[in-house]
Order: sequence, then structure tokens, then C-alpha cells
Amino acid sequence: MSINMKNSVAAAAVLMGLAPSAFAGGVQTSNSNLTDILVAKGVLTKSEAKAVSKDHDGNLKIGAKFFINTTSVKADTTTAAGTTSTKTFGQNIDRAYFTAKYSFNDDWMMRLTTDMGNEPTLGKKQNIYVKYAYLEGKLVGKAAVLRLGQSHTPWIDYEQGLWGHRYVSKVMIDQYKFDDSSDVGVGLKGSLANGLIGYWVTETNGSGYGTGNVGTGNQGLDFNSRLGIYPIDGLTLDFQFRDGYRGSKVNTAGVTTTGVKSTLMQAMATYKFSDYRFGVNFVSNKDKANSATASTTHGGNVSSAYATATIGDKVDSQGMALWATGKFGGGLGGFARYESLTNKFTSGAGVANALKEKVNRYVLGLDYNVTKGIDLSLAYDASKLTNRGNVATNERKDTRFGLYSQVKF
Repeated sequence: MSINMKNSVAAAAVLMGLAPSAFAGGVQTSNSNLTDILVAKGVLTKSEAKAVSKDHDGNLKIGAKFFINTTSVKADTTTAAGTTSTKTFGQNIDRAYFTAKYSFNDDWMMRLTTDMGNEPTLGKKQNIYVKYAYLEGKLVGKAAVLRLGQSHTPWIDYEQGLWGHRYVSKVMIDQYKFDDSSDVGVGLKGSLANGLIGYWVTETNGSGYGTGNVGTGNQGLDFNSRLGIYPIDGLTLDFQFRDGYRGSKVNTAGVTTTGVKSTLMQAMATYKFSDYRFGVNFVSNKDKANSATASTTHGGNVSSAYATATIGDKVDSQGMALWATGKFGGGLGGFARYESLTNKFTSGAGVANALKEKVNRYVLGLDYNVTKGIDLSLAYDASKLTNRGNVATNERKDTRFGLYSQVKF
């Protein structure tokens, strides 16, 4: 970097006068406003200001993200005895993240992200969890990057970045609990062939975040991976393979519980042109109970009645999602999502149930970007589950409508 000496002296004088507003506790978090002032005063050229900013970004970067939503929710549960309804209206802080990243040098960094979650069964319902706590290092530039600790899993955060509306709706494998967004373990990721190929592989404890260190007696590490191919500008082709026990294979006091073996495969294609992106996902998840252990996948609000229970039980879940996002101009945009999922149950005796659980879900919304870091969405989210728990008369409908917001810096 080469900067005119006269300008450097003048810049230093201005920086000294403005230093209190640029530094907090001795840690520089941003100097973009300072360089803007220096450019406006003619002290630095734009190219010089860019060079200054690059050299003075600081080692510590902090950020926060909130999901603040006002929603009307209705749940209708139908059985042979009739239909019962629950209606809820109000405002929620669905998520509150705080992130700190520290760079040791150009190759090594660490990250801590905390996550506020809502736990309705606990006395204090808003609780703070560690979501990410990892060390990252470039072993061979961008071709091989090591992760150690509690980190993202290869798929969910990646798809969320393409979908762009996590504050309104989770992506499919997160919605139906086929995978966790974070776990403790070791990972290797990278970009090859000038960005044509991307990969990410991990070996983790399998129990997801919020559980902390490896559980007592845990006997199975889970493999999770994503392979991406990006042949032309705007087109993404990604494939996922996940295999493991999700923390259900344990040996405690000499007694082995072989747990539920889960195998997840997924393929996704997206295409972006201008300010529009279209995506399609195909998901296959298979659970097999090697012991009398209930599976944790295909659960959650819509299908918690559908799970393995005895040795040999199998659940075969097949799903598909179509989605699209776009920006119309003037800060306005929109999004749409359709999901279809079927769960097929086969007993340990090899008898397949004649019925399949079926889920259909629709999400529609309009966006307004207030300013950088503030996004508002008016959204409608409706799902219908039939043959709930393999019972033809059992059905559940969930409907949400409201104003969703994402605030971040």
C-alpha cells in the first residue's frame, strides 16, 4: 500500500480528533465513517481510503440479529372425537443472536455465537444457548479449511442463505427435524477448481446444539456432508448425505442401546437471475430402530405422533420443496414456498402401514427493506397434516399470519 505522505499526516490529525468515536474499549469495530469524512474533505482519495480501511478493519468483529414477529396462530387438531382449536395472538422474539469473531491472522480465526431460544416447558422460557463456538483455520488456502468445535452443519445455514427468509420460515430439513443447524465435532470444507466445486464434510456427536459436550456413553459419531457444483453464474447444484445415530447409540453401565440409525439424502438446484432466485429440493430420510428407541426426526409440531417405538421399526420420509424469492424495486420484494412430505411406517415385523402421513405446506409473503439491516415481511404460512400417526380420522391444520422482521448489524 502506498499513500501520499502529506495526506497521511493530515489523515492522522483528523483521526486523532475523531478517535473516541471510532474505538470502544481499545477495540476498533469500524472506521468506515472516518474514511468517508476524509474522502469528503479531500484528504484521501477513494482508493487510498479503501487501502486504509483494509489495513484497519480490526481483529474483532461483533454483530447481532433479532427476529421480532407479531403473529396470529391457529391450530386445529381433529380426531374421531371431533376438532379442538387453539388460537394465539401476540408478539414474539423468536430468536436473538449475538456474534463475536476474532481473527488471529489471515488464516486463523475463532467465533462465538449465542442464541436466545424459547422453551415453553421451563420456568424461565427465554434461555441463552451457545450455538457456535469454534476455531477455523486455512490449511491450504480456500481449498481446505478446518473447523474445530461447535459449528454449522454443512447444509441448513447454506440453504438459509439462499432462501433468505429464515426469520419467517425454516428450510425443509430443519422444519421437520431431519438435521440440526449446529453440532460439536470436526469439519473440513473448501472451494476447488476456481469455485466450480464446493464441499463440506463433518464428523460430529450427532445430538445437535443445546446439548453441549458428548453425552454420557455416546457410541456413535455422525457423518454429514454437502457437495456443491456451480457450473455457470447463478446456478447452484448441491447434494447432501448424512448418516448416524443422532446421539441415540449409547453404552451406559455396560448396557448398549443401539438406537435409531438415520440416513438423510438431499438434492437441491437453484437458479438466480437479476434479483430473482428459484429453488427445488428433493429430500429422503430413513430411520430404523435398532433398539426400542423413539426417533427424533420427522417430529415437531406437525407429526410428533409418528416415530419408531420397537426394534426393527422403520420410517421412510420423502419430501419435495419448491420456492422462489425476488426483489421488485424500491425496497419491495416477495417470496413463496411449497412443501410436500410423506411418512411411511413399517413395523419391526415387516408390515407396512396402509396409510401414509402426508403434509402439505404453503408460505407466501411480501418484503419491505426499510434500510440496510432492517427487513419486514407480511407473511401467511399454512400446513395440513393428514393420517396423523397412521390414523385416517386424525388431522392437523396449522395457520400463521403476521408481520415478521429481521434486524441485524
